Amino acid sequence: MSVFGKLPCDVIRLIIAYEAPNLDSHLLDWRSALRLISVSRVWRAAGFSTLYSTAFIHEALKFSQFWDPKEPIQFDAEYGGFRALTNIELIQRMGITRSVTRLVLEGCELSSSVSLILRTIDVCALSSCSWTQSLRHCFHTLFNYETLDAQSERECFAGAVTAASYLVQLLPSVRVLKIGAKGCGDIQLAFVTEVLYLCVGQVSKLEYEGPVWFSEPISGPKLDVVDIAVEPHVDGKYPIIDAHGPRSISISLMDAPFSWSWFQQNENTVLFDRVKWLTLVSAKIDYAPTVHSRLSRAQFPQLVHLCMSNVVFSTIDPMCLNNSPVQCVELMGPVVHMPSFDWTQLTHLHTLKFNFGYVGVEQMKSNFIAHSNRLFENLRGTMDVCVQLFSSSRVTWSDVYWPRVTRMEVVGVSEMVDVLKAAQQVPDLVYLGFTLLRLNEDDISRVLSFLRNIQNEHEQMVKSKLKTVVVRARKGMVCGKLTEAFESLKWYYPGLEHLELTNLDPKFLT
Repeated sequence: MSVFGKLPCDVIRLIIAYEAPNLDSHLLDWRSALRLISVSRVWRAAGFSTLYSTAFIHEALKFSQFWDPKEPIQFDAEYGGFRALTNIELIQRMGITRSVTRLVLEGCELSSSVSLILRTIDVCALSSCSWTQSLRHCFHTLFNYETLDAQSERECFAGAVTAASYLVQLLPSVRVLKIGAKGCGDIQLAFVTEVLYLCVGQVSKLEYEGPVWFSEPISGPKLDVVDIAVEPHVDGKYPIIDAHGPRSISISLMDAPFSWSWFQQNENTVLFDRVKWLTLVSAKIDYAPTVHSRLSRAQFPQLVHLCMSNVVFSTIDPMCLNNSPVQCVELMGPVVHMPSFDWTQLTHLHTLKFNFGYVGVEQMKSNFIAHSNRLFENLRGTMDVCVQLFSSSRVTWSDVYWPRVTRMEVVGVSEMVDVLKAAQQVPDLVYLGFTLLRLNEDDISRVLSFLRNIQNEHEQMVKSKLKTVVVRARKGMVCGKLTEAFESLKWYYPGLEHLELTNLDPKFLT
């Protein structure tokens, strides 16, 4: 037996997860994993349950350039020019249909989407599969960009609704529904909307990305998690969310400011009686909130975690949070829009996070340093204050003064030396993290020069509270010389207890 065949099962699963990170949602990753488990019987045993937990039905055109006709999961029948790739027949032949917990549909052309669903259901005898009764995890649809003429759309419209009804009847145990409809036309939107409304009464988690084509409130007796990423539709529709039901709500707007009217129960009042986690993300900042985007009164009796990105805090009366058990607040966006609020009024708050995003020309023009200094100087309370920013060479770190900040994460810096020196101007800092996406030879030389001459040219930061420094970098950046030189930081910061240099997780770069 080769050395690969002797690896522990946990290590094998990690290798499979690294080489095929999306094997549960993308066919090409699934194929890569299928090849990996053919290494030996040990590999097959280690990856079997993970690999065969997902059934795929894919429109073949998208993958034709990658696919070998001899692949064991090719289903090569044609229906009016449509072909599908699926592993369902393979799963049936192996007698492991009860291992399946996830069904993924992916269509490419609008004209083939309905055929993809109906024909593959029939030919693969989906209705007779035992796993349609035991599949509990996820039904995941993905559709892509295409258009049809008006006549073809009318002809296909009724078929899309029929296909959705037929399919959902075969999946009575689905508990997680994921729909990717970004860039879809009306036929595919008709299909996914019908699936959404037919399934929402039985699922506990709903994830949706694409145009909103539905106008009825999204609610269900078992629905705990709602995660919606909305792109504009020609009709200008936006979702209506039942604020009473879910415990976790996340809404992302791709091209419009956030509006509280999506939760409106009666004028200017919303009761989030079960919500514990609320995330609101907008691609555009509403600098002058409209009447519909303001909320004068709200109740969050269960709220634990609030995250707002590019949502101007003035759209909600902070007093609404006073009686909430909120423990963590995350605010993301330009510093000029960060609220000046007495956080001591939130008696349960223990973590306050600020993410300033990319600090480049625009934020510096808006007096980033002055606004951020004022923000932290006015903070009161005993909570941990965390800051994250994507830095640029335009930040004048020598002018920073951020009291009350206990943790700081700086991403993409080349001016690491300036940040290390500025730590004394963040007097309560306990943790400092760097994520280095780029570090050229000049940058490395500057860091090495600073660290090697630190005892001769600089004074110890004896008053610093810094205890941990973590540096994450692309593979190859963390060289032995850099690791050795960083040990001198323990002299520079006498209280430093933990120093770590590590390679950046490849998933961070994707």
